Amino acid sequence: MSAPPTARDHQQERAAQAATTAAAVRQVWSTVDTDRVEESWLARVALVAGLIRTGQMAAASTAEPWLTQETGPGEGAVNPETAVEAAGDIGVPLIYPLAIALNRLRRGFTTAMSILSGAYFLEMVTRSLIADAGRIADLAGMIARPRVVTYVRVVELPACSRCIILAGAEYSLSEGFLRHPRCNCTLAPRRPGDTWELASPRSLYEQMTAAQQRRAFGDAAASAIRDGADIAQVVNARRGMTTTTRYRREVRATSEGTTRRGLYGQQRAKFEKAAGVRFGQGTGARARASAVRLMPEEIYRLADGDRDHAIRLLKRNGYIV
Repeated sequence: MSAPPTARDHQQERAAQAATTAAAVRQVWSTVDTDRVEESWLARVALVAGLIRTGQMAAASTAEPWLTQETGPGEGAVNPETAVEAAGDIGVPLIYPLAIALNRLRRGFTTAMSILSGAYFLEMVTRSLIADAGRIADLAGMIARPRVVTYVRVVELPACSRCIILAGAEYSLSEGFLRHPRCNCTLAPRRPGDTWELASPRSLYEQMTAAQQRRAFGDAAASAIRDGADIAQVVNARRGMTTTTRYRREVRATSEGTTRRGLYGQQRAKFEKAAGVRFGQGTGARARASAVRLMPEEIYRLADGDRDHAIRLLKRNGYIV
């Protein structure tokens, strides 16, 4: 049985949302005054941040209705705002397109080439931030649904070699999602008794033209795969994951949204006040909660099979309400 059409539709909807927002953001970048690059970009950053946040909210907001249609209601509804916050800070990445453009200008590149370099990075950041917000919401919603036991990676062409070798791979809900900048892959929930299968790496490879194979894998690797080499052995896929020490072990976590102005920060501040614990370091809006916000996969890992405890942690960390 092939994969549910809704899983592919969900992936395509997410990719389209990221592309639409990236195009809008790039349009704003194109209006930067080439004679006053820094000043004109800084005057537009707030607008761009708003566009990205809107795109992230749109992506994260599709998780709950999609999962309800796919698997039924959960033990609480996904909070898209929390997923957006957990995806990372918008402000800092928006400095880099400017830095890249200015650096290239100082190195003697043409103005057009320098601006184009900044635009490419900005588009990459936009797509990544939107995709991450959506995937975080998806995973939180899956954990909140006891019928979901694992998730499967959904890969649609065109895709890079790192994603293709993971196509159809099945993961525990405690495993983080392997991704790279501009990755469009999504998650599909798996329940006991589900027999559908997603396209394998080999089947995806065989759907590609020779030119697409060379572009994704490189000439030598594409030739080796055509000659029968195992795709996973040819491609070296890596990922980075931020960790922090909590509960006497390293855990996957994020500090995003933990200031007093963040949703989790507000929630945690109330919790700590009621418990008689000092909020954390710093004062005012920049003060942070003494505990980090755990990522959904880390919550499930710490719950160690206790779904009720995982759901309590999802609520405490603001992922479901």
